[in-house]
Amino acid sequence: MNTSVRTRILSILALTAAMATAPLAASAANPSADAGMRHQQKASHAYERQAHPMGRAMRALDLTQEQKDQIFKIRHDQQAAEYEQKKAVRAAAEDLRTQSRAENFDAAKAQSAADALGKAQAQLALQRAETRARISAVLTPEQRQKVADARSAWKDGPNKAGKGAHQARKGKCAGGKKAS
Repeated sequence: MNTSVRTRILSILALTAAMATAPLAASAANPSADAGMRHQQKASHAYERQAHPMGRAMRALDLTQEQKDQIFKIRHDQQAAEYEQKKAVRAAAEDLRTQSRAENFDAAKAQSAADALGKAQAQLALQRAETRARISAVLTPEQRQKVADARSAWKDGPNKAGKGAHQARKGKCAGGKKAS
């Protein structure tokens, strides 16, 4: 084979290899870019779970578009009030901590701070209960029954009926080993 042809073939192979490995080299040089993307994806999923704690349960209810819109509006309307109430809870808790760490403990001030914290927490619980009741009112009787069934299954905990179903979905048997 002619040396110029051989040189040309080797040049093409080298160029092809360089083009194929360039993205790998760039990724290795800046691993935080790829990790950042994975972090954003995980954060996005975490936000979705946080924003819709009953997301899976709601999907299982086969909601109509009208129901979805109503539930969205209920949650959206409640969000600002809940945020403000959480701030009140944090402030009351901080006040109680400050009272408990004071050099000269004042039982009356601590009692007042504890009462304020209890009242703020009670108000937050009431807001959440009202939201649940408003959402429940949007559901049909069958959907409410599905929610009640899911809630009682959840209360049984993972060591009751729920664990077997979860393990079966993952293809595992007793002992955590893969089923064949």
